[in-house]
Amino acid sequence: MSATKDESPILRYDPKTFGYSVIADAPEVSQNHKSGRVYFSEEVMEREIEEIFMKEWLLVGRAEEVEKAGDYFTHDVGDEPVVVTREKNGNVQAFANVCRHRGVKVAWGEGSTKYFSCPYHGWVYDTSGNLVDAQYLEKSKNFDKKNCSLPRIRTELWEGFIFINFDDEADPLMHSLEAWDFPKTYEPYQMGRLKLANKFTMEIPSNWKFLNENLTDIYHIAVLHAATFGPAQPLEGYRYKTFDGGYHGRFTGGTLVPEGKSLFGPIPWLPEELHSGGFSSHLPPNVAWFPRFDYVSIGTNWPTGPDTSVSITYQLFPEEHFSQPDFKEKAQQYVDFYKAFMDEDTDMIQALQKGMKSRFYKPGPVSPFEAGVMGTIKHAVDDLGHK
Repeated sequence: MSATKDESPILRYDPKTFGYSVIADAPEVSQNHKSGRVYFSEEVMEREIEEIFMKEWLLVGRAEEVEKAGDYFTHDVGDEPVVVTREKNGNVQAFANVCRHRGVKVAWGEGSTKYFSCPYHGWVYDTSGNLVDAQYLEKSKNFDKKNCSLPRIRTELWEGFIFINFDDEADPLMHSLEAWDFPKTYEPYQMGRLKLANKFTMEIPSNWKFLNENLTDIYHIAVLHAATFGPAQPLEGYRYKTFDGGYHGRFTGGTLVPEGKSLFGPIPWLPEELHSGGFSSHLPPNVAWFPRFDYVSIGTNWPTGPDTSVSITYQLFPEEHFSQPDFKEKAQQYVDFYKAFMDEDTDMIQALQKGMKSRFYKPGPVSPFEAGVMGTIKHAVDDLGHK
């Protein structure tokens, strides 16, 4: 449970002793990285879609994106198109974005509407997915209006984040979040009180798993990001806590803007013990968490092909900052800086992708600094039986 708006946030751990020191206490490792095939095989990707993305909880957006009844946005998971909307009763709900007649999408992009309409034959659905109009079917013996609603997809919210699950038999969302200590770790941030300021999409020329691994890899920070955020995120201040499928990393230092100096100051309700640096975490299967002391950035990574992917970034700030006259200009600097270091990453990830097909590539040894990487690999590779 998070604190209410009038309560002080609870800090249930000591940031100074969180996990283990990456520099002083990193454990020995005896693993190698994985074969190139798992990063370019069509067969592997199809299995990942079915066994991971069709069975696990997926973060697809923020509640602010569907603030009012009728607001909606769309999203694709593999070949499954989804529309997320707020129903008249205020419930946030995801539906299969597939007309029950011939399978055409009934919604595109984002917006606000009273009805979703198929552009092919004109079938019309309300924002609860019910079919309300379909012309010239009086003589169709197979037509049953009550059985032609848009399929509902399991939808749950946590701290303002919208999650969906295609598997009706899956455990509740909180079962996974609590198993991985997300509520406890991020309770002080009260992310439900933050509001979405920026959302942007980047197309990445690599397998989706390389995105996950890169964003959990602290081994490369001081080298590749020496010109961006590396100096503000020193490894000496980094502490790690791993779990089956991911990790939480706590560090002291700056935030994700030039020179690491915040343009807003700490999140007003954040405990003083967290007024430096922040966290990085991986939430299986595809979410990179980058809470900092002044804002929160979340990135979701989606496969679009064996060697192509899309990354969607959400940047959240305290609602009270939005009234500042220069808020948009300041918030844009966080976007620009994020894209700058992602450009550095993208060039290297593309090189990784190309290297996987080289006849000379042999999986190299894992560094203790790659504990987070190995967590994501276990979840997305090892647990599916790939090598």
